[in-house]
Amino acid sequence: MTDEYRSSCTVSSSESAGGGNGHHDRIWDLVSAYGPDVTTLCRAGTTLMSGIEGLGLSAGPVGTVPRVRFFSDTTSSRLESAQLTLNEGPCRDAAANREPVWAADLATGPWRQRWPWFTRAALDAGARAVFALPLDAGGIRHDGAVDLYRPIPGPLNSADRLAATTFTAAVAELLALESHDLNLAGAFARGRHDPLPAGAAEDGPVESTDLPAGADGVLLACWFGPADLGHVRDRIRAIAGGQGLRDVETHQLLLAVHEAVVNAVRHGGGYGQLLIWRRGGHLWSEISDHGPGMSEAETSGAVPGPGPAWPGSCGLRIIHQACTSMDITTSATGTRLLLSHRLDSSPR
Repeated sequence: MTDEYRSSCTVSSSESAGGGNGHHDRIWDLVSAYGPDVTTLCRAGTTLMSGIEGLGLSAGPVGTVPRVRFFSDTTSSRLESAQLTLNEGPCRDAAANREPVWAADLATGPWRQRWPWFTRAALDAGARAVFALPLDAGGIRHDGAVDLYRPIPGPLNSADRLAATTFTAAVAELLALESHDLNLAGAFARGRHDPLPAGAAEDGPVESTDLPAGADGVLLACWFGPADLGHVRDRIRAIAGGQGLRDVETHQLLLAVHEAVVNAVRHGGGYGQLLIWRRGGHLWSEISDHGPGMSEAETSGAVPGPGPAWPGSCGLRIIHQACTSMDITTSATGTRLLLSHRLDSSPR
């Protein structure tokens, strides 16, 4: 990865000040530039965020004791260990309450009263301000938090807070990808360099992967925005051709996956991620966004039934009817659609 590419994805204070859909765009910039390994992103954290000295990450599935996944320096290591040992601190509060904790000065009374043992350990380690952000983004929640510290007291300004929130959302997204147990490194590398040939033939480009024909594995990782819908559609069609799908199967795959991508752009913050992989006789597609999530009425109306469809669920009904299965995970932090298409093993 070039330095130019890394710098274009840096979450600087000046860029973060705008907020809006640009925040969602930058989440996927970080995911695509530093993923799929969450450690790689964390190693870049202190250069991606101004105003902090170091960071730590403790994470685990909901209902488990988070384990330390990363620390940038000795102080961060001591902060993570202290919270796990003492069972108190900003990470624990952020995870439990699902709200960020902005402790601008650990030497003041309220924080000493809140965490009497942790504040002593943190001050001894050289941390005066600590900020913890819960791992709750993209519709998925993890126990644990990203912990940021600096040796001088004082709050983060609004731009630095947005930078920290964007970074944490990208961390949470990479943690969510681990649950698929996929080797994503090759697909992420291809996605970063966008290997589709210029001037592709009218019948669609041939998608290039490292997989033998018919083998299980990741076929595509790409990140999209409003200007990319036609490009994404071409890539889905290329995968269908590479997997030997019949015309009707290709149509169903295109209809379901592209409709989900369009919904993410229109209703999910304008930007998202598409993963496609082959496993167990199925093509699996996951479309993720960091938008406002779906209502219960929308998700319940996605399955065809005798009652009237909720106006916002029409697209979901189309998707559901065009694929073998559809699972929706959604919250106020985003939405993930997991779609499957059963592959017909009969001769073509």
